[in-house]
Amino acid sequence: MAESAPQPQKITKQIFGETYTIVGEASSGYISEVADYVEQRLIDLSKSLPTASKTKLAVLCALNLADELFQMKDATAKLSENPELEERTKKIISLLEEGIIGDHF
Repeated sequence: MAESAPQPQKITKQIFGETYTIVGEASSGYISEVADYVEQRLIDLSKSLPTASKTKLAVLCALNLADELFQMKDATAKLSENPELEERTKKIISLLEEGIIGDHF
């Protein structure tokens, strides 16, 4: 039997005073968490710029989130450009996991 495609999740969230219906293939919990994150970023910006319009805050928030994404992509690319660093990082993570698991099991 073939696996069916994930069913789109539909939730209603209030973000920065506006109600949105959000549809996505991720879980409703994940969608809600993303919406909460965006709202918190908007709230933080509005505290820094109390006279800015909602549109201006939304654009600035989008720019900040895009910047975060670009920085993460850049960091990931740099890591993959340095296989020795990537291998050392994996070894350190493995050792940490072994130590943590070893203490609890």
